[in-house]
Amino acid sequence: MVERIVERVERAAIAPSQGHPVHEYPEKPLKEVHESPYRIIYEFSGDELRVVTIVHFKQQLQPKG
Repeated sequence: MVERIVERVERAAIAPSQGHPVHEYPEKPLKEVHESPYRIIYEFSGDELRVVTIVHFKQQLQPKG
């Protein structure tokens, strides 16, 4: 499973704008891609992609603060 997630992140790094917006945080510049059963949430700037978190589809994202 870890290998599949790493491969999915590497593919996202090639075309980071192809990810979907994270609906829990519409005001943040976050994107997500899926590698079932996980959501890989990331942000990118220029040529850098940073994974913010990886969560199971059933897990609720909680706002910080």
